[in-house]
Amino acid sequence: MEHKGFVVMLGIITVLGLTGVYFYEEDGALPSAPDFPQRLVREITQEIGLNQVPSYERDRPAPEPVQTVKGFGVSAVHPLAVEVGMDVLEDGGNAVDAAVAVSYALAVVEPYSSGPGGGGAMVLAGPDQKPVAYDYREVVPRSGEISFSKVGVPGFVRGMEQVHARHGNLKMAELIDPAIRLAEDGFEIDKAFFNQLLGGRWRLPYEQLKHFYPVYEPIDPGTLLKQPELAETLRTIRDGGAEAFYEGPIAEAIASQVEGMTPRDLARYKMRRLEPSTGTFRGHQVLSSPPPTAGPMVVQALQMLEARNLDRLQVGSAQYRHLIAQAYRHANAQRLNLIGDPAFADVDMDRLTSPRYTRRLASKIDPDGFAKVTEDTVFSLQERQETDTTQIVVFDADGMMVSMTNTISNFFGSGLYVDGFFLNDQLKNFSEDEDSPNLPAPGKRPRSFIAPTMVLTEGGEPVLGIGTPGGRRIPLMVVEVIADWLDRKVPLAEVVAAPRFHLEGHKLELEEEIPDEVVESLQRRDYTVEVFQEIPTYYGAIQALAVDYDKDELYGVADERRGGAWKVGTP
Repeated sequence: MEHKGFVVMLGIITVLGLTGVYFYEEDGALPSAPDFPQRLVREITQEIGLNQVPSYERDRPAPEPVQTVKGFGVSAVHPLAVEVGMDVLEDGGNAVDAAVAVSYALAVVEPYSSGPGGGGAMVLAGPDQKPVAYDYREVVPRSGEISFSKVGVPGFVRGMEQVHARHGNLKMAELIDPAIRLAEDGFEIDKAFFNQLLGGRWRLPYEQLKHFYPVYEPIDPGTLLKQPELAETLRTIRDGGAEAFYEGPIAEAIASQVEGMTPRDLARYKMRRLEPSTGTFRGHQVLSSPPPTAGPMVVQALQMLEARNLDRLQVGSAQYRHLIAQAYRHANAQRLNLIGDPAFADVDMDRLTSPRYTRRLASKIDPDGFAKVTEDTVFSLQERQETDTTQIVVFDADGMMVSMTNTISNFFGSGLYVDGFFLNDQLKNFSEDEDSPNLPAPGKRPRSFIAPTMVLTEGGEPVLGIGTPGGRRIPLMVVEVIADWLDRKVPLAEVVAAPRFHLEGHKLELEEEIPDEVVESLQRRDYTVEVFQEIPTYYGAIQALAVDYDKDELYGVADERRGGAWKVGTP
């Protein structure tokens, strides 16, 4: 089997070679950030994944489940954010309150992944709550112009405020205050934060980031990081609401950094309330985010796997891997040809996710190879998808569950830094194919692979909230975990820790070596097989909470690939 390590290393050497000639002026002094060829470096580092750093070492004690489904819990990538969410739940807040508070906290402790400069998507369900989805993704300015930095009008702040207004219990100020304290008083960065600074430094504006790079080198793990500029922005949002972000000095500062964007674009931003993508799998309801996200892919793939009897195949066998990979491939062909912003494309989701339709898709899967589909391609450079998101799952004592994914697209987004936060580069995710439903247009949201998902009982009670970062690999990682968990009925932590795989064209990428006979069987089906282990987060970083009504148990899981955290408690 081939290894991708050489390719990654060659890419790194190429970047260093391209940038190295600019590192020193004639007197040997390090030039300031504007003298760096940042545009070139930004494009190359995003494309080869240089800003994705493999080490996520965090020392975290393993929490214990609670023996009651009347408990509450939070799963997120950072323990400080989890603690913020748990405090909100303990103070009488519900799942939405906690999700908003965790989102703002993550904007402080992992500002390279999400925050006010980005957006996200959420699904919400519970015994007394009709399932609903919210889209607060970034949009194209009214001018229709997409700047070199690919920044879209951010939706995070408006989304948090409006979701809270519809469902929250506590005052919004109580939910933003913990993030303000984290930004103002500081917190000790861990190795994960350090590594992101190390990996992203070649494309970031050093002069604005002295708190990250005091002498052009990242601050060390254990350093107390204070972000007073971000604290002030959060305080402005707390005191003035979303209007203070979308109108006034902050909006003007954002617009001044982005060609073709005006303050009016920010003032006009609207969140969307939508129906989730819905389906069934193994006697459960499946909810995922609607278009233009990849939630429909998750639903379609799971229903195809059920139609083709995945549960009868040996886990890890060539047939097993082939069926999952081909279900993903056929679902992605549907996405490429049919899915776009529903405000601009006529997407009949009831039809596309119906069991009848997905059974027809499943019947086209060739058990011995690659059946022809309308679109079968390695993802183009023109439609590069966000790889560096953050996932949050919250469950409250009343049985309400939230699964949400927030992002600024790549780590550090566009690299542009305004008022203490990074601006997204989400608009790079549009297509250039004239026949694509994902062509850019004024006010349009780009397609995305994020897929915050839930599994419910037939009666509508949440049993699993799940999601992951990982760009184009997100849907397949979510599908692998859900299918394995419900089919094998083994502990969720065991399923999440199990090696994963991803399909890229005809190339099956593996997290671990597999037996030669399985490789040979896959090769006969026209796969090339490659092991890629250099970047653990390449295969996602699952965050999840699960509810076992038979055992009266609530527990979580955090993927060690990114060093996540979870905690549960009782009222």
